[in-house]
Amino acid sequence: MRDFLIYVENALPQESPYFVSKQAIADALGSVAATAEIRSCSANFPDFEALERAHYFVGSGFDTARLKEHGKRLRIIHCTSAGVEKYMPLDWLPNGAVLTNSSGVHGRKGGAFGLMTVLMLCEGVPRHIQNQRLHRWDNRLATGIETKTIVFVGFGALGSAIADRLRPLGAKIVAVTRSGEAGPCADQVFAVCDLDRALSLADCLVVSCPLTASTRGLIGEAQLALLKPGASLFNIARGPVVDTKALVRALLDGRLSGAALDVFDQEPLPADSQLWDVPNLMIFPHISCDDADGYVDRCLSIFADNVSRDLQGEPLRNRVDAVAGY
Repeated sequence: MRDFLIYVENALPQESPYFVSKQAIADALGSVAATAEIRSCSANFPDFEALERAHYFVGSGFDTARLKEHGKRLRIIHCTSAGVEKYMPLDWLPNGAVLTNSSGVHGRKGGAFGLMTVLMLCEGVPRHIQNQRLHRWDNRLATGIETKTIVFVGFGALGSAIADRLRPLGAKIVAVTRSGEAGPCADQVFAVCDLDRALSLADCLVVSCPLTASTRGLIGEAQLALLKPGASLFNIARGPVVDTKALVRALLDGRLSGAALDVFDQEPLPADSQLWDVPNLMIFPHISCDDADGYVDRCLSIFADNVSRDLQGEPLRNRVDAVAGY
């Protein structure tokens, strides 16, 4: 008889880099795995008997109603992603259960990807891409990254990872956070209530905050108008944080020199979306932060640590705050 049961639910096939295998769970747990029963099921073919006995759940994109009905013994529900907006509000959580996420695992790849993208935006690469399509030679020069002010709306694990890589290149780092506080890699910090002041400083705006009720539509027409003429924008947060229609207008009328989107209101982005053809817009298919190798293992390291903490009665990591929304 094992001491506890872990129920793993996969919405994607085994060949997906997001697939969580029983072996991956066991490897993450280490010696603790000897006391665990691990059940792995497809989201389309659940094992309700096992779910009703389970103490821990691992999955992503899961059906909250299913967990509310069949997961009454669950203590930890771990999401193998950072964004948890789809699970709000947390009124579905079984009594005694907590939701944890995988925030923090995206910093390594997302930081490097963000560095690449900010440098491309500041160097005018969207314009060069557009000119290549038009067979047009335009050799206007850009100023160096050390002359730029990069404003981050959201300065958690992802935003600060990008800033850490930019700072040695001489860029000025400005952070906008809910508390008005940030780590040492920010040169200047504003609270969200002073967002307008921060935006007026931006040569490049990096949107890297969670999607919550208070951040939905946070960057709209009025906010984009506050950016420096010829500024650029990179959204690596969630699509609905930025008003896409307002962004398109700012690109078409030249107020923004370029933009890059890795997230969208609807994903996958429909083939007939206007965005594909907007000048000076770079589109990435939500691939900035996830690694083809080792992503699941990093998510499971948080889960395994929390199992150990739970068994020892210690506070959990990455516990989702129902009030904050992340």
